[in-house]
Amino acid sequence: MIALAEPIDLDTLRIRHEFISSPAFTASIEGVAARFQIGSHHARVALESMVVEGFLERTLEGRYVRATPRAAN
Repeated sequence: MIALAEPIDLDTLRIRHEFISSPAFTASIEGVAARFQIGSHHARVALESMVVEGFLERTLEGRYVRATPRAAN
């Protein structure tokens, strides 16, 4: 069976890798845009897509961090 999924952007994979390789890494939209040499809109879309899937969380200060695993009930 073939499962359809949304295409994954190469920049999103690069950003995800940074959070995986450095679990304590935190970043702002502007910081990600500068670090990966992409536009701030593209950085926001990539980061927010990872929030939606539960990989990242957005702090009250607007920074993105690895999501805290939720305990199973």
